[in-house]
Amino acid sequence: MNTSLFCIITKYIYVIIILSSISFSQQVLGQEPSCNEKKEVCDWLKKVVAIKTPTMIASGIFLSDTIIVTNRHVVEDSKAVLIRMPNNKILKAFTIPNSHTADIAFISLTKNIKSIKFDFGHSKPNKTRMIAFDIGRNDIRIFPEANIISYPDPNKPQARIHSSARNLPGTSGGALIDKNGNLIGIIASGGGEYNEAVPVNLLKDVYDQNNIENEKFFQTGKAIRLCADALEEARQYQNIPEKSLLRKIQTNCELSNNKLLFDMAGQAFGRLGLLNDSIYFLKKSSKLDPKSPTSLHSLAITLHLNKSYEKEIEILKKLLEFTPDDPQALRLAVQAAAFSKNKIFGEYAISLMEIHNPSAVSLAREFLDNATN
Repeated sequence: MNTSLFCIITKYIYVIIILSSISFSQQVLGQEPSCNEKKEVCDWLKKVVAIKTPTMIASGIFLSDTIIVTNRHVVEDSKAVLIRMPNNKILKAFTIPNSHTADIAFISLTKNIKSIKFDFGHSKPNKTRMIAFDIGRNDIRIFPEANIISYPDPNKPQARIHSSARNLPGTSGGALIDKNGNLIGIIASGGGEYNEAVPVNLLKDVYDQNNIENEKFFQTGKAIRLCADALEEARQYQNIPEKSLLRKIQTNCELSNNKLLFDMAGQAFGRLGLLNDSIYFLKKSSKLDPKSPTSLHSLAITLHLNKSYEKEIEILKKLLEFTPDDPQALRLAVQAAAFSKNKIFGEYAISLMEIHNPSAVSLAREFLDNATN
């Protein structure tokens, strides 16, 4: 079960690494960072900053002189966080509560919340790039160009932009841009080869709901933190842990109402063999974001383990619409088709293999034929 959702796994282990090496204090990293990209892209190196909370290192984006946007799951229930500015100065920033369900939070360098202008355009490129904090390099960097997989439906506030950008620890809250430097999304999470970003057109709606239901904002933030803590603890278990830890995951991940944490809870339960719980959380995530390869892929694996092959095929049909070249999804498709005697779907999967993974076709066809003839 794929559990490599790196945005949350920066909790603890990577905080320790950062604290031991730089203590998140001022450090001379040289003068103006070198950049071989066009100016509109390079300029983002001055707008994206590193954020430290009590439990993680992440990224944020300056939208004005004092307002920074990051993820809801980054700030959790922290009322203030630390910012490492582009000039390496460390400043304190204050969390601005909001009542929106998107994985977005704003923080301010001043306690007086100022109005800002949201004018990002409506760019929907086929290619994209990330600009975010890379813990391994201890710096903001421009990541290689990647392909867009899907854009979200407008009526799904927790749905994401999905791309093939590589997710790394520290990138949560970073910028997803097009080739001309237009901001299209706020990086949120990812699993394996898939990256997720909150579309930029939601930012105004979230900001307009600031300082509403403050108490609920921090209560939900606490649930986010406790859910993430419990999931991190569960990673240490090879067998089913005690019931109190399972209840902590079930209760707090449910209360978090966070698409990323629903994915992680589903993956954790699947790894532990608690397949009904896994299916429950992954279905919740898929409902929030029907085009999510991370959610669909994880749900397909759980259904496969549960031997629910007909249901798995329906999920794989959706997944292969967005990621027809995913080798594991194609293998699952051939196996599910064989076990359910669905020759038509098996032939469809093999036709995609012929395009994207021809070396696997011979064994796949033999396996399908033996099961269905």
